[in-house]
Amino acid sequence: MPDIVEVIKEQHRQVDELLEEATHDGVDKASLLHEVHRMLLPHSEAEEDFVYPAIRDKAAEAGEEVVDGAVEHHQIEEMLQNLLRGNPDAPGYDGTLAAIIGELRHHVQEEEEELLPILQDSLTTEEREQMGRRFLEATTAKLPEEEHHTKSELYDLAREQEIPGRSTMTKEELAEALGDG
Repeated sequence: MPDIVEVIKEQHRQVDELLEEATHDGVDKASLLHEVHRMLLPHSEAEEDFVYPAIRDKAAEAGEEVVDGAVEHHQIEEMLQNLLRGNPDAPGYDGTLAAIIGELRHHVQEEEEELLPILQDSLTTEEREQMGRRFLEATTAKLPEEEHHTKSELYDLAREQEIPGRSTMTKEELAEALGDG
């Protein structure tokens, strides 16, 4: 069954692998970062919605660390958004990517060493599994109907279909290339 601690750690590993891959030459960095964004946003939202409150309920002394975790989510999201708007060949792009990776690894280390053990120690196996199922449901939701796709979702679909030039396309151009427009 999906233990919340293991589910979160597995998603951390998946994001880290994508970011690590994005540091290599000859890869589609924009595509990899769109995938990171697609995974990271619902992950952070679910943590802030019900994981962090459960940690705070079980260990009031962790309240400041929970607040810090949420702030870090927003900082990483902002940095990632800036990178997604940028050109992978532009000066400073790789430095920003390295900063995001460093910040995210720091965040993950604190979360896994200080916050997740609270859930591990204070929830029953059944409670962790129930929370794990809820977390998976929140982080692996299906895409909305086609006419409501975001640019990021359209980009992900274009990448899956290997549509050339997708990284420079507007939302409308992506929709048209996918036959959604």
